[in-house]
Amino acid sequence: MSDAPKKKAAAFVIVGKDNVGEPLNARRSARDKDEQGIGSPSLYGAFAQVGITEGTSFNVSVSGMKNYVLPKDHVLLMIGNTVELEKACKEAHDKGIHSIETDSGKDMQLRYARIRVSPISLSSLSGQVDTLIALGATLPARSEDGWHEYYTYWLQNYVTTEDVKNGLPGYIRGMDGIKKWIDK
Repeated sequence: MSDAPKKKAAAFVIVGKDNVGEPLNARRSARDKDEQGIGSPSLYGAFAQVGITEGTSFNVSVSGMKNYVLPKDHVLLMIGNTVELEKACKEAHDKGIHSIETDSGKDMQLRYARIRVSPISLSSLSGQVDTLIALGATLPARSEDGWHEYYTYWLQNYVTTEDVKNGLPGYIRGMDGIKKWIDK
């Protein structure tokens, strides 16, 4: 039996906006057991855990697509490495989650934190780094040592799960290139 730490898979959870203040605390909401349980290994599962099914779209340009609407004052947290998060977006799209929207048409916000979860990795000199993403209408402010804002001028009140120019997978890949991270 190896003493090496076990790699955790991607996790997804929908929490109240007050549970995402500091990235390391938000990470625990996605990864650890608490009063809301443990984060789901899929986007579909995260929505199912809180009883959200396909909703009515507020955005005419995505009509005809299946849309999942985040409740007011709730945030979708996603954590994992780039490959895991991209795969989760594809699986969500294949299961029918074509876009994630904010309630009442409020503009979607996206924050991220890069978290080094292991100082040693065979594939990288910088160790294993996960990306923690928060999506919602009400997110914490950016800070030098906390949440960062990725260049998302295009975000309106939704984000697609499809791998297209302005889709979530493309932004996940873009965040992967950012070398600044928080140590766990």
